[in-house]
Amino acid sequence: MRILIHARNSRLYEPKDRVRLMNLLRNLGLGIINVRVASSHVEIDVNADDLDKLALIVSEAVGPVLSIVNLSNENKPNDPFRAFVFLFNEERFWEAHEVLEPTWRVSRDVNVQGLIVAAASFVKIQENYVESFLKLAKRALGMITVNRIDCIDTLKFKEELRASLSTLKPFKARCIA
Repeated sequence: MRILIHARNSRLYEPKDRVRLMNLLRNLGLGIINVRVASSHVEIDVNADDLDKLALIVSEAVGPVLSIVNLSNENKPNDPFRAFVFLFNEERFWEAHEVLEPTWRVSRDVNVQGLIVAAASFVKIQENYVESFLKLAKRALGMITVNRIDCIDTLKFKEELRASLSTLKPFKARCIA
């Protein structure tokens, strides 16, 4: 089954360490699909059947396991926009991008697609692909043309995303009442 495991970044890995970390985990016998390095955690996308073994290997190689998400099960939140903000703020950008996909598939709203592309841009930072981040973040800025999408203050979101173009750092999105 496909698993997303989050481990505390106890060894202070950086996105530049991603390939080395992927190779280390593969050498330890894990079926690694991808690794993304956030500021406080490492996100490991892996095929695994033995979750106990997976958790043990990850905790020894990376740090304590914070969460395990079974991607084989479809999990649709009641409020995808609030889920997006929560995941985005936790630097779980891949999941944030995924949580809005069903909404976008139905609505085809380019503004929703802009939020998805913005989250995907930060995935590229976590994978150490700075140029891809810049390209996607600029694309997202052009797609989001409204002041608010559901609960998301997109004016503030775009302002923070513009700042991230120079800082190369994530920011906190926010829901407004």
